[in-house]
Formats: sequence, structure tokens, C-alpha cells
Amino acid sequence: MSDQPPEEGIGLLTGEEPAAPVAPAKPAPGIPAAPTPPPPAPRPEVPGLLTLRAADEGARDLTAGTDATLDVVLTSAHPAPGTARVGVEITYTSTYPGEGAEWPVSWHPPGKRSMIELVARKERIAVPLEPNKPVKFSFSVKAPVGVRYGDRVEIQLSAQWEEESRATKLTLACVARQAVLAIKTSRNYEREVADTLLARAEEKRDVVFALLVPAALRGYVFAEGMSFEGVREMLKGIRKARGLVAGETTLKEVEPLLVAKITVEGFVEGAIVELIAGPFKGEKARVKKIDQAKEEITVELIEAVVPIPVTVRGDHVRMLEKGGGKSGG
Repeated sequence: MSDQPPEEGIGLLTGEEPAAPVAPAKPAPGIPAAPTPPPPAPRPEVPGLLTLRAADEGARDLTAGTDATLDVVLTSAHPAPGTARVGVEITYTSTYPGEGAEWPVSWHPPGKRSMIELVARKERIAVPLEPNKPVKFSFSVKAPVGVRYGDRVEIQLSAQWEEESRATKLTLACVARQAVLAIKTSRNYEREVADTLLARAEEKRDVVFALLVPAALRGYVFAEGMSFEGVREMLKGIRKARGLVAGETTLKEVEPLLVAKITVEGFVEGAIVELIAGPFKGEKARVKKIDQAKEEITVELIEAVVPIPVTVRGDHVRMLEKGGGKSGG
């Protein structure tokens, strides 16, 4: 056994002493140091040669229980055939967080014969493309019965060429809106049905927003609401309510009922009329004066012994024979 102290470098496999680190060489005085090479330039982004175009611009408005078809065209401007990766993502938003119903969405991808329901909210497929040859996608969106006003579904599309780093994007959207529904009632009970429905609507909001009882149209009440099912449910048990008319009523059809009709329109001085209301109901008279501003007509009774002018409302007379006089102003 040797009494010599252990040699330095124990633990090295070779037993050799480690080489001392070499300090970087310093440039000689007066000689500038070599410049540091710049980092590699980023790879330039390939210009986007894919286009996604929707058939309809803007969001589509839907009422509860109705559906719509949205068409999209994908086109490649690359000089050679290739493949694009197309991604689809579905998102839902509601004015009542946590309560919004999901909208059923189906699509017709290229190469498929029929619509396929998009169960997952994200899908990604490969689509072969020819130069400048459009490829069509179709989406079917249905607004659920329980949809709320302002609820929204978005279909976010992205298309990326096989060697591109930038994707072309497009968003399709559908928004829930209210509908105008026609309610059939027994004649002369329109106001009674509307009053009962209004009382129920105040207890259960977000179903019926407004009611219209037009005086010129007997047997109908119009309701502005979100869904047929919701209004139909509220009509149950209401006396003299005979149900909903199938189909949505457009605002264009209701608009004439919102504008007061001039009741003296078409009458002229000298015309022969019949009084259909008031104390002289059934009497014939001759028009003497027309007041358009007040919608009143001054007449003289034909069979009266003394011709006394009588002023009546325009809707209290019925035209029998037009005279040769001038219209009132």
C-alpha cells in the first residue's frame, strides 16, 4: 500500500488531466473584430392564392323553427393542381348565457352525395383543387324552437394550401329574429283574446313582444314573438282563440294595417251616398263638402223637407253614385 497522496483527476475514465479551457483569441490591437453573422431571414410568406366566397353577404336572419342554406365557393389560383386543408368550426352565442340552444348544422362537403350533420364543433378535410376551378360547399342551418332573440351561430371556415403558411378565412353567421304570427279568433272577440294573451305575456316574457288588433280586419290578432310553439302554448285555454295561422306573416302584409286609411278618399262633391251609421242610418244624401283634414263629410238628406247640412265621419257613409263635382280639400 502506497503512502503517496492520490493523484488529481480521480473520476476521469482515462485518468488523464482535463485540458485547460482555451480562451477566445483577442484581436490584435488596431484590427477590428470580425462581424457577427446576422440571424437567418424569415422565410417569406407565400401570397394567398386561395379564395373563399359566400353566396350571401352578411348574417342571415332566421325565426325559430326555420332553416336556411348557406353556399360557399373555394377557388385556387395556383398554376398547378394541389390539395387544400379546409377547416370548419361552429360557435354559438346567446343573449342569455348558459340558456342558448345549439343550432343543428349540416354540410355538404365536396365528393359527398348528401348532407352530413356536423356533430363535432370542429372538422378538417382535404380538398383536391384544380387551377381556377371553383369547388362548392353547402351548409344547412336550422334555428331551434327554443331560440332566443339575438342568438347567433357562426360557421368559421379556413382554407390553407399545402405549402402555404397563411390560411384564407371566412365566417358565415345566422341570427335569430322575431316573427309576426297571425292568430285566428272568433269575430268580435279579437280584443278579449288579445287582452288575455297580453296578461300571460307579462308573466312569461321573451315569448310575445307585441300585439296588434286591427280594426279593419275582423277575426285576427297579430303577435310579434320568437316561435310558433311558444305562442301556441300561450294560446291554450284562451276563450274564443282558434289557433295560429300556418306560416309567418310578413311585415309587408301587416304594414297597411298600421297606417290609418283616409276615410274620405274617393268622395267628391255632388256624389250620392248612403248613411250607414248614426241617427240617419239608411238615409240617402248628397255630398256638399269634404274636409280631408278632419276626415268628415257634410251632406244634405235628399228626402228631407228642409235641406239641412249634416256633418258625419267619412266611414259613416257609403258611396252610391259619383256626381260630377270637385273633390274636397
